[in-house]
Amino acid sequence: MNTATLKSARMELKTTCDAKELLNRAAALDGMDLTSFVLGSAMEKARQVVAEHALISLTKTGQTALAQLLTNPPLPTPAMSELMSLADFPARKA
Repeated sequence: MNTATLKSARMELKTTCDAKELLNRAAALDGMDLTSFVLGSAMEKARQVVAEHALISLTKTGQTALAQLLTNPPLPTPAMSELMSLADFPARKA
């Protein structure tokens, strides 16, 4: 894989001098350049946020309610019965 292709996107940001100095110092202490330090931290956080939003978390009460609904689903409402009686949409031709 071509490294130039991997690094073709550019990002810029503005910050305070103090923040930049702190980030530079932390990067140096970690043996990294500023870009790698900031991007590595941002990527780690981005993965965490995306993973958290991909999970569905239920309390024990929610789990019990879900299991109950799956085991004994309620009867459809009149509006749902009417909707289910409608003809299916024809398949789209690509």
